[in-house]
Formats: sequence, C-alpha cells, structure tokens
Amino acid sequence: MPRRTRLWQGIVFPLSADQTKNSLIGAEVVLCSGLPRMISPLDLTHEDISTLRQALYDYSVLVIRKQNGIEPSVLPQLARIWDEDIVDMHSGVIGNGHFKEYLGFDELNLVHVNHTEFHGVPLSQEETESGQTRFHRRHMVMPCYEALPGRVTLVHGVKIPKAPDQKVVFENGTVLRIAAGATACKCHALHANITDSEQSRLRSACFLITFNRGAKLCPQYHDPIRTAAYEWIRNCKAKSDSLTIAHTGCEIPLDELPLWKNDHVQSHTMVWRNPGRPAQPHLQILGACIHSLKTADPYRGEITTVDDVAEARRIFHTFMKKAMSAEFIYAHTWEEGDLVIFYNQGVLHSITGQLKDEKRLMWQCNMASSMPPERFTGE
Repeated sequence: MPRRTRLWQGIVFPLSADQTKNSLIGAEVVLCSGLPRMISPLDLTHEDISTLRQALYDYSVLVIRKQNGIEPSVLPQLARIWDEDIVDMHSGVIGNGHFKEYLGFDELNLVHVNHTEFHGVPLSQEETESGQTRFHRRHMVMPCYEALPGRVTLVHGVKIPKAPDQKVVFENGTVLRIAAGATACKCHALHANITDSEQSRLRSACFLITFNRGAKLCPQYHDPIRTAAYEWIRNCKAKSDSLTIAHTGCEIPLDELPLWKNDHVQSHTMVWRNPGRPAQPHLQILGACIHSLKTADPYRGEITTVDDVAEARRIFHTFMKKAMSAEFIYAHTWEEGDLVIFYNQGVLHSITGQLKDEKRLMWQCNMASSMPPERFTGE
C-alpha cells in the first residue's frame, strides 16, 4: 500500500501502525498551509480529486482534521468525488444530549445508542463499571430496499465528549482500548484464514434482504432507520460480537410489516469489488437484516438456496467472525472538527461506548448510489 500520496493542495498519509494495527484502514488528509482551513471541492484540482478518490479505495477511511465550522452542505458535494451519479442523499444530526439553536433547529434531544439496548446478553454492571463496552451493531449504511447502498458516508464531529477511555474484550481474549464514543471500522477484505474453496463459494453467493416502506432519514435520526427490513428485526437481539441476530423467533411476521413490493427487494453478492483496488475483495454483508442465502457451486454451477433464517445467519457469522480480533479494528478517536469519510461499500462500522450524560453532536451524510456494488470475480 502506498506510504504517502501528495495532493496539489495537501498530503494523504497513512495513520500510524499504533492506530491502525493490521486493519488495512486509515489515512489522514493534511491540507497545505495558506489554503482555506476548511476543505471544499471548489478548491481542489482535478488531480486532487483523483488522488482523494483513490486514497479512499486504498485506505477505506480518510480523516480530515480541524474542519470546525464546515457547512453541512459541503458534505454532499464531497460525496460526489466518489459517485457523480448519486440518486439520493440524506443528512442529519446524531449524538447525545440536549442542544439549543443548532443550524435552524430550536432544540435537539439526541440519544447515543449503545449495546445494552440491542444485545441479547449485554455486559454486566460490573463489567461496564470496569470500563468495558461493545460494538453496538456492525453495519454499512444500507436502506435494504429500493435505494442502493452508497459508496461513501461522511461524518463531521461538532461536539465530542470528554470521558474516560473504554475497552472492548473479544472472545479470543484480545483487548481493544478505545476512546469513549469511538467509531469502530472493520475492513472485511478477505483474509488468509479463509480458504480458497471458501472464497470461491463466497464469490458466487448472494444475500437477500427483504422488506421496507421506503422511508428516508429525517433531519434528526438518532433512532434506528424505521424501514421494514429493520422493523422485521425490531424485537430481536444481537449476538455479543454485534455481527448478526442471536436467535430466531422474535421477528415481526411478514404479513404485519408495512406494505412492500417484491420488485424492490434487494439481493446482493457477498463479495464486492473495490473499484480502486480490483484485486482486493471485500466481504460485505448486513448481518442484522439477512434473510436468506443463495450460492452457486463454482465447479458444477448448481444453485443452492438457504431459506432458513437461522442457518443463513449461522453461515454468515462463520465467515465474518474469522477476523473479529482487536488487531483488525480501526477505532477512530474523535476530535472536534474531524471530518471522517468511510468507504461504505468496503468497511463495516459501529457505534461504541456508553456516554451517560456526556454531550456529543455530529453531522452525518449518507448517499444512495445509482448502481449496485460490483461482484468480485478475481479478474
């Protein structure tokens, strides 16, 4: 991976190994002195835009510091660097606490979600008091119906809490120490511990996510996106590693969900092609909402469909948990003014931490792409 890339207006360089470990994630964009402090596509050359586009595909997460005061309207403009044919854009505030008179809102009452609300067996009070936390839900931004997953997600840190650091303890005994409220990112580029035969199976597999009523994100969306794919699992609880749902039986019956059209149900390949690094496959599955799996034998071409939800989740979890270790996670430590850009079709991310009464305010911009993710073929 390139060690340093120069923009006409700045430099892109990888974050330190102490921060990124073996995650394959993370680079910082440092703008040249003498330029406007806040980044704008209008100040970038064609070469800069090309370099930024490739840098996100190389590092999956880009960090631009000291963007205090950047207008939210700039975020959608930046998103078009990676997808000029965006068909939909959603922006809004997320965070924790009560805020007055922010960007036209008289009042905001935000709630930081944490794992205790979603995991089947949350941490005990003793574990929480010792500083432990968990990933809330490993996901990409994906409506799951009609609107396709976007290439990028942008988040601007406006108000960042000052709270003691916390830690995530993995099943294999490794420990990840993180800042309170850190955003944890995992690049599921296929790892060496997935065999060639497993990779062949994955490349030919699709996961099916059903249902939705086409709801858009509202300006204030600290609650889960209430599309029917998420309504289907509204009463379900997640595994402790946050990758998928722990048990079946609590899903909302299909005939009680909001009206949906079969034509809008989405089926996606499980291994996606990175357009900037074509030889690097990404295992991208929205585990919480997975409904079924369809695979093709790479040698005989036989199609197998797994309609049993529990079995589909089990197969998915088997592959995804192979890389669930502290060394493969990049947890971004937020500073006020940070602008962080995720390659949404190449990483899964999650909220972390218990914030209690600490105040946190962020502006998030999501997009929907005009084209579905490309299947990785190895070519």
